[in-house]
Amino acid sequence: MKTPTIKIIVFFAVSVMFGQATAGDIKVRAREHFDFHDIDFDGDSSTYAGLSNTINVWWEKPRIYSIGLAFNPVIGSARASGDYDAKLGNKIKLIMLGVEGKYYHRDIAPNLFSRLGLGYARLDAKGNIGNIDGYHAYIGAGWEFDVKGVGIALEMAFRQSRLEQGVIVNSITPSIGVHFYR
Repeated sequence: MKTPTIKIIVFFAVSVMFGQATAGDIKVRAREHFDFHDIDFDGDSSTYAGLSNTINVWWEKPRIYSIGLAFNPVIGSARASGDYDAKLGNKIKLIMLGVEGKYYHRDIAPNLFSRLGLGYARLDAKGNIGNIDGYHAYIGAGWEFDVKGVGIALEMAFRQSRLEQGVIVNSITPSIGVHFYR
């Protein structure tokens, strides 16, 4: 992905967050997940899996909706699950920066939520391909349990990253988040 596109994404995310900061409550939220990545490259497919996480800095109306910046992983990477392409290597890190929105479907069930995201992606492959850039789209759904003012959110998500050199990464991401509302 070219530098001007990255700057536009970051500018949009910062603008949304700054504009909303005066009207609501800025929160930092984190979720831990176990990523399963299927990477299509040169007509072959390699699978990777590993622990990861996402940090959100966003404007939030608790248990109604949230919008803002998402970054992952702060720590974590994925290892090959079997055969892998030497160009990719046996270990990868899929880095993402973008915007996410989370919405609670209170008319259906008060604890049901969905999440959409879009942004920049970089595959840091330990093989000889090096770093390749692109973009990703994220869609997830989950359920948040209330335990005495603490939200425990379980979520299942799908992310697709389209990168340079025709690389496509399809990721399944089960996750858990713990949110303190009091």
